[in-house]
Amino acid sequence: MPTSFRQYPAFTKQLLPAEGDGRRIVVLGAGMAGLVAAYQLVQAGHDVVVLEARREAGGRVRTLRAPFVGGMHAEAGAMFLHGHHTLTMGYAALLDLPLVPIPHGRGAVAVMRGRRLVAADRPTTRWPVTLDPREPRTAHALMARYLVPVVRREMRALHARRFPTRALRHLDDMTTAEFLRHRGASAGAIEILSMGYLDLMGEGIHAVSALTMLRDLTASFGAVPHTAALFGVGGNRPDPFDHGVRVAGEPGRLSHADIEKGSWMIQGGNDRLPRALADTPELRSRMVYRAEVVRLAERGATIRVSARTPRGVRHWSADAVICTIPFSVLRDVALDVPLADAARDAIATMRQTSVVRQYVQLPSRPWRRVNPSGGAVTDTPVMYVNDQSCTQPGPRGILESYSAGRQARWWMSLPAAERRRELDRQLDQVYPRITRRVLARAVMDWDADPHARGAYAAFEPGMLRRQLPALSGRHGRLWFAGDALSRLPGWIQGALERAHEVAEAVHRASRA
Repeated sequence: MPTSFRQYPAFTKQLLPAEGDGRRIVVLGAGMAGLVAAYQLVQAGHDVVVLEARREAGGRVRTLRAPFVGGMHAEAGAMFLHGHHTLTMGYAALLDLPLVPIPHGRGAVAVMRGRRLVAADRPTTRWPVTLDPREPRTAHALMARYLVPVVRREMRALHARRFPTRALRHLDDMTTAEFLRHRGASAGAIEILSMGYLDLMGEGIHAVSALTMLRDLTASFGAVPHTAALFGVGGNRPDPFDHGVRVAGEPGRLSHADIEKGSWMIQGGNDRLPRALADTPELRSRMVYRAEVVRLAERGATIRVSARTPRGVRHWSADAVICTIPFSVLRDVALDVPLADAARDAIATMRQTSVVRQYVQLPSRPWRRVNPSGGAVTDTPVMYVNDQSCTQPGPRGILESYSAGRQARWWMSLPAAERRRELDRQLDQVYPRITRRVLARAVMDWDADPHARGAYAAFEPGMLRRQLPALSGRHGRLWFAGDALSRLPGWIQGALERAHEVAEAVHRASRA
C-alpha cells in the first residue's frame, strides 16, 4: 500500500477563485513554471494557450533514456526533489507520481591536489591544504561554522517578498569566497568548500555573490528550521491536500517529518512530472509545440505574440502574456512592449550557468562499497561525481560527472574522442579502474541547447539587487515567471513558487 500523508498544500481545484468571464492569456514556455501558471489560470476560468519551442513539455526537467541499456535512465536536468519543498511534493501527489528515496551514505570520496581521500567526511581526514588549528576538518563542519549561523540569523529576511531587503544588500556586494574570508575562513578551508555544491553555481564561489549562495542554502537544503509558510504562496494558502504522496514500495505510512527530511526522485524519471501536468484535462488541448516565439508587441488593450512554427509564423492576441523563456534566449525575441531600461538591461545581462553532465553506464556499481550514493567531489574538471542509478534496481550503474562554469566549457572545447579519454582518466582517479568496461555514454551540454543556452541563473555581486526588482513586477501586459526570478533558481520548487506568484498577479489584474 503506498505511503500517503495530508500535510502538503492542495492544488485540487481552486487555488485561485473563478470570478466572472476569463481573460485570454498566452504562456510562453512549457517548463514547470509555464505549466503550473497555465494550470492554475485555467482552473480560475481563463482561456489559456501554452507555446513551447520544443517538441514536448519539461524545459530543464529532462530525463535521458537513450542510449542506456536495460531500461535505465539518468537525469539531465532537475535531479533532487527535497521533501521540504512543499509545492513540488504537492504536485507530485496531485499527479499521483510515485517517489523513491535517494540514499545518503557516509564515506564520500574527494580528489584534491592529485590525492584521493576516502571517507573525506570524517574529522580525521588529512587534507592536502593547511587549515587553521581551530577549524573543523570536514566540509560539512566548515559550512556549519561559516555559513549556517548567518543563514539562521537572516532566514526571514532571505525570504522577504521584497527581496533583497536593505539589510542584506551588503551580502550582495561580495563574492561567496570574500564572505568566507570575512567570516574567518582560512585559504585551506575555502579551497575545501570550493569543491562540490558551493562551486556549481555560475563561475563558482569566487564569482557568485554571497547573498545568492546564502539564499539558496536557506531554502534548498533546509539549512535552517523552516515553516510551511516560507515555501508556499504567501497568504494564499489552500486547504490540506487530499491526495497524499506515493512512495514506491512502501507498505505503510511515513510521517510528515520523515518525508520532509528526505530527498526523492520520481520513479521512472523526473520528466514524468511535467509530462503528466501537460497531459492533464486542463492543459492537454491548450499546448502548442514547436512554436518558437520571435516577437511580442503590445498595442492598446492587447498584446500580440508571433511564433515560428512548422507551418510558418503564427500570431496569437491576448489580454496578458506570461513569459517563462530563459532570458538567454529571450534576447533574440523582438520586444515591442513597455519595458523600462532597467528591465531591458537585466534581460541582456542575466547570467545562466554553463553546465555539462557526462554519463557512463557500467555493468556494476563498485562504488557502493565506499559510498551508496557514489558521491565524490574533486578539484578536477569532473567536479562532482554521483550515482544516477541510485534509485533504480539491477546490477548495472550510471555514474555522472557534473561540471559547471569554466570547467563545463573546457570539456566541450575538447574533441569528442579526447573528451571521452580524459573523462575516463579522471573518473578512474575517483574510483580506480571504474571505466575498464563501459556499456553506454551520454553528454548533456546545456549551453548548446538552443532553447536554454545555459542552465540555472547565477548572480555575481550587485546583480541580484539590480535584476530581480527590474524583472519581477508587471510590464504592461507582460509578466516574467521562471525559476530565475524565484527564491530558488535551478530548483523545481523555485519555478513553482514563481508560477503561483505570477498566476495570482495576472488573475488579480484581470479582475481590476
